[in-house]
Amino acid sequence: MKWGIVVKPNDGKARKLAEEIISFLKDEEIYLEKKIAEELGKEGYSIGELNNIVDIVITVGGDGTILYALQEIEKPIFAVNCSAMGFLTEVNAKFAKSGIERILKGDYNIEERARLKVFLEGRRVEDASNELTIQTANVAKIIEFSILINEELIDRLRADGIIIATPTGATGYALSVGGPIVDPGVDVAVIAPIAPFKLASRPWIVPIDKNICVELSEKSKDAKLVIDGRNSYDVHAGERVCATLSEKKSRFIRFGESFYQTVRLKLVR
Repeated sequence: MKWGIVVKPNDGKARKLAEEIISFLKDEEIYLEKKIAEELGKEGYSIGELNNIVDIVITVGGDGTILYALQEIEKPIFAVNCSAMGFLTEVNAKFAKSGIERILKGDYNIEERARLKVFLEGRRVEDASNELTIQTANVAKIIEFSILINEELIDRLRADGIIIATPTGATGYALSVGGPIVDPGVDVAVIAPIAPFKLASRPWIVPIDKNICVELSEKSKDAKLVIDGRNSYDVHAGERVCATLSEKKSRFIRFGESFYQTVRLKLVR
C-alpha cells in the first residue's frame, strides 16, 4: 500500500506526530507532501502528485489541513486530529497508530461526500468540498445580488454575502449564520445569506445537482468569491458565480462512528 502524508505546516505537535507515523510505517511506501518534506529534509510531492501516486492519504492537523488536501486529493483520507475541533477528522492523535493498524488489516469503511464544482463567469475554478462564499470585498459595505436556481429567480438580497455549502460544509460557516445541520448522506446544498438586510430572508435547502447561481447587480459593490476558506477571486458588478454537483467526491476513511455521534461530541457542548 502506498501512503501519502499531509501535515499542518509550522505546527510542532503535528510535525512530531507525523514523524511518529512515518517511523511506524517504515516498511510501507511513503510519499510526503512538499511542506512537511521540507521541514524534515526529505523529498516532497505536490498534493496533485500524491493523488496520482498513493492509495491513502493521512492528514495530520485539523479541518483546514483536510480542506487543503481536498483541493486535489480524491483518494481516501485518514484524518488525524491535532487541532481544537477537527470535526472532519476520524481519530485524535493518540489513536493514530491504532487507526493505521486497522487500515492495514482492512478494518474500515470509505465514506463518500459530495463536492460542488464552481464557475466564475463561466470559467471553472476549484471545487468546493465545504462551501463557497460570495462576500463583500469592502469592510462595512454590503453587496446586492440575485439568487437563481436553474435560472429561476428565488430571491434578491442586500447582504454582507452568501454561503453555498455542501452537506459537509453545512456544519461549518453555514451553521454559524443560521443554516441547518445536514446529514452528509443527503444530496442537498445549503444556501445561507450572511447578515441579510431583509427580515424575511432565510436559508434554503436545494438539490445539490441544481444549477445554483449568484449574480451581482449592476450597481453592487465588488465582492470576493472564496472557496473552502482558501482560494479567492474578485467578482465585479454584473458578474455571476454558479455551482452544481461535481463529478469528484471527497472520500474519508471511517471506523464506524456515526455523523450524529460526531455532532453530539463536537458541536453539542
